[in-house]
Amino acid sequence: MHHPLLLLSRIAIALSSLAVTLPAHASDLDRCLAAQGLPRLARALGPDGAPTYALVTAEEGGEPRALSPLAPIDTPLAEVFDLAASRAGVAGEVWELTKDEARSRLCPPVGVAQADLDGDRAVIVAAGLNYAAHAEEAGGGDVFMFPKPSSPTSPYLGVAPPAGVTLLDWEIELGLVLLEDVRLDALPDEEGLRSRVAFFVANDVSDREPIIREKSLTGPGTGFVTAKGQPGFLPLGPWMVRGTELGAALFACGAEGMGLRLDVDEGAGPTRRQEATTERMILEPPELIAHIASQVAETGPTTPMPRILNGEPRHDPLVLPAEGGGHHWPAGTIVLTGTPEGVALQAPVVLPVLLRGLLRLRGPLQQFRVEEVERAARGEPGGYLEAGDVVRATIDGLGTQRFQILPAGSPQPADPCGRT
Repeated sequence: MHHPLLLLSRIAIALSSLAVTLPAHASDLDRCLAAQGLPRLARALGPDGAPTYALVTAEEGGEPRALSPLAPIDTPLAEVFDLAASRAGVAGEVWELTKDEARSRLCPPVGVAQADLDGDRAVIVAAGLNYAAHAEEAGGGDVFMFPKPSSPTSPYLGVAPPAGVTLLDWEIELGLVLLEDVRLDALPDEEGLRSRVAFFVANDVSDREPIIREKSLTGPGTGFVTAKGQPGFLPLGPWMVRGTELGAALFACGAEGMGLRLDVDEGAGPTRRQEATTERMILEPPELIAHIASQVAETGPTTPMPRILNGEPRHDPLVLPAEGGGHHWPAGTIVLTGTPEGVALQAPVVLPVLLRGLLRLRGPLQQFRVEEVERAARGEPGGYLEAGDVVRATIDGLGTQRFQILPAGSPQPADPCGRT
């Protein structure tokens, strides 16, 4: 099954090249996409401290090193991308960034306030088990959708898990944002979707303990929103590219999917944990959107998976009410398309866990949770994330995010642009 961005018109648009510095280890596709001069849009603080949309005009290792201011932060995204396409290759004011400045001035490319997520004014939806190999390592199952009510954070500032979280896991994902409203009764086709979305690197950081604790023997269980909706669990960026331009560049490069790569450095150097291509998705973005719509039609507009907010159980929305009736996803809605294989959590061999649990008067899931907590406490290499670990995640054409795990319970770095 081919990625929908590749099913494009046979005429690739002509784009002027941007100044790019790529490391020797960049993939061939990453190099080719860079040569297409993609308009790459970031959110950042200007030298005066004001947040703005800006074009990435130079990079190093997938991290922005120069920006050109483009539009005020409150400009509608669709308008910003039209302006970005018209400005590609056009000289303008340039802000150069050191590595340290990129950490403090780069914001997530999409800003969603936590208050809007908690108040049913914004939606972030994620896909589970959308890569076959990941579904297998997780113990099997079908693709499912759930809300991720976690405000996006910077690609470089770090992740501070809540106190008590020990089974902290990574998940590189291709993320997308809707540039226009989409109604459930008027879903876009592949052609219509390309101009209505932009793509970026996302990390669906997860606390695996609620997932194990609330696992169902007949399905994924109810722990996903709690596990994935904690503050700081959604690093995004560093930049985003509209589907129209990205698809044309992929066609020009003869690609059949973008590479996803994630490394973890536990102090002895980076180790590759995830490597796949978007071609391996089970459901492509238009199909995922249709899948959410189907789930809403069957079970309603809110998730059956609760989280606790202000001491009360809350069922977050998958979609929002639309004017005149029905439901829609407003512009700014984020969809995460799922992660490939290679996460820390691996499904257990059932019989040995069952037997060990029986010896301790525990059910198999309870026994597995205890064993995973013990494994994390031992700090085994290749296991769950710990304070000091550095995660580096790259998607061809969409740049690299790199963040450190902070001590549990530390203050979570906020969006420097203030949309939290």
